[in-house]
Parts: sequence; structure tokens; C-alpha cells
Amino acid sequence: MRIIAGKDKNRIIKSKKGNDTRPTLESLREALFSIIAKYVPESYFLDLYSGSGAIALEALSRGAKRAVMIEKDSEAIKIIIENINSIGYDDQSRAYKNDVFRAIKILGRKNELFDIIFMDPPYSLNICENVVKAIGKEKILKTDGIIICEHYYMEEMKKEILNFEKFDERNYSKKIITFYKYKDEI
Repeated sequence: MRIIAGKDKNRIIKSKKGNDTRPTLESLREALFSIIAKYVPESYFLDLYSGSGAIALEALSRGAKRAVMIEKDSEAIKIIIENINSIGYDDQSRAYKNDVFRAIKILGRKNELFDIIFMDPPYSLNICENVVKAIGKEKILKTDGIIICEHYYMEEMKKEILNFEKFDERNYSKKIITFYKYKDEI
């Protein structure tokens, strides 16, 4: 796997072997970053269920100012840290081994705010809506920020979740990417 664009284009990213994590395919990453290109420069980026860290590292390569990666798998978090260090993003990023809901509460208590929050949870959990609710409850998304949910096509995302409204949705075969903003920002 590699970074596909930006200042670190073609740098290799390691990922955990096996089926426990499913790195977002390069073609899907390219499509995603084409959609969010205007939001990325100078952004604070949060990558939930980070896996290899590829999404956050791609954001940093494309000009994000800072990235936080959350992953609860011990082996995966070691690989994320290895990737961060090998590319040289140790000053711009942090990786935490933690449950996503617990991490969101901690980030909320620390008053951390993000421009872009990306999530790609295990598809079997059907948990995106609950994660969006947690984000809203802890108020960790900036007023003009966006939430991106990569999910299985069988998980239907509501038009509105708390004070967030769906503003875009893209279907990529069995994967769907759904985008949310605060209602008054649409």
C-alpha cells in the first residue's frame, strides 16, 4: 500500500496482515480525497478505526496540519506508529490505542476540535450512526467541519443524526461513503 498523492506520493505504508483490518483501497481513497480536497489543506483530521493510518497519512501528505489516529488493535497501532515515524509525521500526528467511544469522550474533555472526522469501523458492527451521535454529544467537530462514514452498503445512514445532516453519499459497490455537516452549514 502507498500514499497516492501530495508531498509524500508513492511512500509505502505498511498494514496488518490478515482480515482483521481492511485498508481502504487506493481507488476509493483517491475518490474520497477528490471529494474532500477543499477541506484538507491546514485541517485537523481525526481518523477513527484507523487500521494502518492510511487515510490520516494521506490527509497529511495532501496538506492537513495535524492528524489523530484511533485504533484499539495492539498490532495495528504498532504499525500505525511505524508508518508515522517512517514517513516523518511524528510532529504532526498522534496515534492512540483506545476504543473509539472512549477516545471521543477524552478528546471532548480536552476540547479538541477537528475539521474532518473519518470513520471506517468493522462493517459487521453497523455502528456509524452511534459514532456520529458520540461526536455530536462531545462536540469535537468544528462548526464548518465534516464527518465521513465509510460503511457497508447494508448499513443505511439517516438523513439527520442529532444536529448533523447528510449532504452527500457515494456508492462504491458494496461500500458507501456518507458525508455529514452541521445542519446550518449546508
